[in-house]
Amino acid sequence: MPESPPTSAPTQLALVIHFHQPVGNLDAVVARATDRCYRPFLRTLTEFPDVRMTLHLSGCLLEWLESEATDVPEMLEELVDRDQIELMTGGFYEPILAALPRVDQLGQIQRLTAHLQDRYRAQPSGLWLAERVWEQDVVQSISEAGAAYTVVDDTMFHSVGISDERLTGAYVTDHEGHTLLVYAGDRNLRYLIPYKKVGRVMEHLESTEPGRLYVYADDGEKFGEWPDTYERVHGKGWLHDFFTALSDPESVELVRLGDHAATNAPVGRVYLPSSSYDEMMTWALPTEARLKVGALRRSLQKDDPEGALPFVQGAPWRAFLAKYPEVNQLQKRMQFVSNEVHRAGADPDAIRELYRAQCNCSYWHGSFGGVYLGFMRSALWHHLMRAEAHVERAGGYRVEEIDLDADTRPELVIEGPWGLAVASPERGGQLLEFDDWTIGANLLAVMSRHREAYHLADENPSDDDDEDEEEMRAIQARTEMGREPPTFDEQQRGALTDHLDGRRVTQPYEHRIEDGAAIMSTQLDGTTIEKTLRPDDEGLKVNYQLTAAGGHEGSFTMESSVLPLNLGREVEPAKVETRSDGWIVSQSEGEVGLAASFDRPAEVTHEPLETGSATLEGLQTMHQGTSVRTTWELRLRPGERFEVGLHLRPVANPDASKTERGVSA
Repeated sequence: MPESPPTSAPTQLALVIHFHQPVGNLDAVVARATDRCYRPFLRTLTEFPDVRMTLHLSGCLLEWLESEATDVPEMLEELVDRDQIELMTGGFYEPILAALPRVDQLGQIQRLTAHLQDRYRAQPSGLWLAERVWEQDVVQSISEAGAAYTVVDDTMFHSVGISDERLTGAYVTDHEGHTLLVYAGDRNLRYLIPYKKVGRVMEHLESTEPGRLYVYADDGEKFGEWPDTYERVHGKGWLHDFFTALSDPESVELVRLGDHAATNAPVGRVYLPSSSYDEMMTWALPTEARLKVGALRRSLQKDDPEGALPFVQGAPWRAFLAKYPEVNQLQKRMQFVSNEVHRAGADPDAIRELYRAQCNCSYWHGSFGGVYLGFMRSALWHHLMRAEAHVERAGGYRVEEIDLDADTRPELVIEGPWGLAVASPERGGQLLEFDDWTIGANLLAVMSRHREAYHLADENPSDDDDEDEEEMRAIQARTEMGREPPTFDEQQRGALTDHLDGRRVTQPYEHRIEDGAAIMSTQLDGTTIEKTLRPDDEGLKVNYQLTAAGGHEGSFTMESSVLPLNLGREVEPAKVETRSDGWIVSQSEGEVGLAASFDRPAEVTHEPLETGSATLEGLQTMHQGTSVRTTWELRLRPGERFEVGLHLRPVANPDASKTERGVSA
């Protein structure tokens, strides 16, 4: 009998799907994602028992599903019980691990691992790295938490000279004696699935040498929740057709990464630079550099005779801390509160609130709104202040110097029973925070109107792939709608921002602490401005004194940029009540607003602060807060002094719903 010709090993494919909804997201958004993505995806998966894969669901999403959509966790339990899926661990509230103190890195991972073990009887061996943000020292926490492998993008391997041909399995890396297996997710598959026809995806998988391992690792929301995907993926049956094609073991062999890691030796050793996926590293660049790198990449994609494209890199995630002062402030403040909480004995409620405040989505900005989403940014500050409120203090009042933002220049921390205020002498003497501990809020968590690359140019010109022309036209139309010349801020916003004769005072203020008060002063055009900040039982007492040796005629304005706490709802233009002796900024259903009163009549004006910010739906107008300007006319004779007293205090809204809304609210 003639021998049968040898059969070649099929291509191996590991599917790694990541589902996540951030802390503070709107209930309606999560419910829609559940209806359009999570539930239909898992239902379709249960119909194909031979389609095995790895799933990761963030802890914040699991909390919502287990409370509001219990059938979805039940499907997960069934899929785990029949050994069809493996579940990955990660940080419970989906933090960027590199942003956290190591104690919180470990604690976040251990919390999700324990939950998966207790609720789903899963034994996770892999870790989903939030936003694939890689820094070498996270290896230690991941390994100590019991995870054996993780997944990053193949472009990160390319940047150190490892080509696709060598990405045939896991690479091992290490840090201080701890080891970790690292798999490379295939970028081409990220752009093929689910946007191209199933046949084209299969052609890509079958076009390589037999037996090669492909890893597809990406956000699961593209299977129905992202724009223009629901009808394609579920309505027209793309997912059903894809799973049908994958059920043929002769074309593609499905493997789970946990099984692969347990049965295959690493194919090499790697030390990756601090990095993430290409898009994230481009978004992290300063605006002008972002445009230049984008243009260079597009040029090399057309003509790259030397193969230089893999080595054209953007900036690591930490560049967002330099790009956006608001992100740096949140991250440094989170680290400060973490130290406070752990030093005080790690109260479980404080730890939970701290971990919620570490959710990654407001620590960067790309195509998803990110830090520009006011309701999400405000929610993180809410949880951070609730964590800080758990920390016991020796007394009710405190004024001290602390370098909170790690710029080598001290901030002035003014604490009272209600919360605390943070003033920056270096940044024109303004307040950067006004924190309420009773409910939990930073009422100055306003995002400045930054000049972004997408304001200046189209960063994503359409390609020549006519398969998706209709989709590209729809996206472009949404992007162009309502585009108007934007207004940009040159400095970070805050409160007690001083303006003399209509010009913002940006120079540093001298400062001192005296008799339980913070005192800051500066001179501008012969006029001395001095302000004294002192806590009382309800808020912050502020006293301004202006003197001019040669006299001064003009105006003095105190500007405050305010964002009331409004959990679980879109940020909308605030309700502003003004009088000649005060103002209140609130929202009709918001939990906490900010009130100011003063002992000299003034002219009070206000305006909404809005940005045109990128989202998956294109550019959208987003409300960031409200600017309130309080102005006094100056008619100072030589040596004469102008003095005014103010009082700032948080104001709780008795009409606000007592039911906390949103994800992990």
